Amino acid sequence: MKSLLLRAILPALTACCPGAQAASAAAPALEILWQGDAPGELTWRVFDAEGKPLAANVPTQDPYAARAPLGSLWKLFVYLWLVEERRPAPDYVCTGATGASAAAHARRTEEAYCCTPGQSIDRNAALVRSCGIFFAPDRLGIAPQAWREFWEARPGVRAHAPWLTELAALKPETVVSPASILHALAAAPIHAREEAANVLLARLFGDSADAARKTTELVRGMGGQLRVKTFSWHRPDAPGIRYGGGAGWLGDGRPVWFAGEGTGQQVMARHGALIATALAQTLSPENTAPTPGCVKVNFFARYPFTLELADGKTAPEGILQGCYVARFPNGVALPLRANGELTLTRQNGRDRLEGRFGVDDYVARVIEREADATETGAARALSVVVRSYLLNEAKKQGNCLAIEDSSRAQRVSPNPPGAPSRAIAGFTSGLVLVGAPVGYHSVTPSAHRMAWTTAVAADHAGEPWDVILRKAFPKADLAAMYDPAGIPCRRFTEAETWLAAQAPHWHRILHGRLQGFEAPPAPRICLLAHGTPFSEQDRGRIHVSGLKTVEDRITLTHEYLHLGLRHHPSGHDEELVERWARRLMDGESLNETANALP
Repeated sequence: MKSLLLRAILPALTACCPGAQAASAAAPALEILWQGDAPGELTWRVFDAEGKPLAANVPTQDPYAARAPLGSLWKLFVYLWLVEERRPAPDYVCTGATGASAAAHARRTEEAYCCTPGQSIDRNAALVRSCGIFFAPDRLGIAPQAWREFWEARPGVRAHAPWLTELAALKPETVVSPASILHALAAAPIHAREEAANVLLARLFGDSADAARKTTELVRGMGGQLRVKTFSWHRPDAPGIRYGGGAGWLGDGRPVWFAGEGTGQQVMARHGALIATALAQTLSPENTAPTPGCVKVNFFARYPFTLELADGKTAPEGILQGCYVARFPNGVALPLRANGELTLTRQNGRDRLEGRFGVDDYVARVIEREADATETGAARALSVVVRSYLLNEAKKQGNCLAIEDSSRAQRVSPNPPGAPSRAIAGFTSGLVLVGAPVGYHSVTPSAHRMAWTTAVAADHAGEPWDVILRKAFPKADLAAMYDPAGIPCRRFTEAETWLAAQAPHWHRILHGRLQGFEAPPAPRICLLAHGTPFSEQDRGRIHVSGLKTVEDRITLTHEYLHLGLRHHPSGHDEELVERWARRLMDGESLNETANALP
């Protein structure tokens, strides 16, 4: 059913603009369609080559008409299915077909989007690079009936995007309506959508510095708020004209689609500022989905304190809810408010306050403590620095990053951040600087260090936030926090040997006690230079940053358990997986482990 908004304006525009049919002969330069705030409401904008709205074209460029080719968007729906169904997706190995035959030429052309001859590509990198061979349903063994049952069970698909239920329709020349693409994206399961969105952020930066430069206007205006798969094909009514764009989600999970003449990357480069301007009116960056991983903060790490209730009584240990006061020996009293994210413990008579936050919540709390969110451009630049510093400098603790609330690292507000700080962190969600160390200071700039006062002055002078970053860190590049196409596997043989020695004993403990655990094949372990450890369940690979400390080994154990639980819902239960990892590393007896955990 068409939204009330579009149904109301179509007849009126047709009556008021009798020349609309003639105007339709010239296709609009850019069309943008996204989901509004109300369920079922679609917002649509059409522009000419000069960026002017084309209201007269609305009746003839109906977003409900079947006129948009899928292009490579079909790969995104296969990706979503693989993630949600937890199906194995073996790497594709590029063979570099030789010979002058048409088949060999076609294979070389297809593999150009994937990898160099002799190399391989995984699921996430294949999505970023748009490697069609990887997602071929026949290669992955996808059965048409299983595909149909999966998508027919998703809300709205049968009524608004029936083409998605047919595996045979997954080809670039399939023509559908832009509105049905939005309905299909809206039907994506939340977990699969979030994983896809995190991966697709890398698509904005292309495969080269030149590609990243061409999308500067789009990144400048959208930050990390646009997560789309690009597509390119031909206009159904004009096969000689290239037609492309992108489709995916905004940071708050709402689907979006846009298209124009040229390839998807060309459309983003040519119309980036216009797309950002149109979508900026609807962005709610403080409501973005949480980024992967977690951050543990040791508050007031260098100063003794006592935590009291609002009435002056000593606060009890445990998870905190409500209002408290932290009192320091110098007489300073700091009021704070907790909503279950802070935990109080006491060791040797000393209070210890630990917070556990999402990455963007952490960034917002640093902005709240260290800067002024009303200085928008400077604060956006600082938020990228804060996130980058966290990934580079924090210690690994299980599946979390651990860092102190300290002037030696980054000071963090123990109170929930306000809406302006959340909006700043949400706007740059998922964006980091790579290629050089980064840091900041309140007033003194230096190599690899941005001064807040300098950033504010540049902001007042009209410099965009990304330019402020580029001037402060000329040797660093703005990039997606998790770019799978840019993560090579540096074989970590020491960790593989250690894990092979531990796994048989773990299997005896876990058998019959950790529901859903299936001993995985011996995984390849990759050494991370920086960033949060993770496991690739479709490839059976684990990425960790070390093996020297107990926490390093717990992290490796944690990710190994994720591989073993890849076919069971408990694989998403981070607390359960972390408890088991620590029990296994503690070396407790079989009975003690069995009694301690369900």
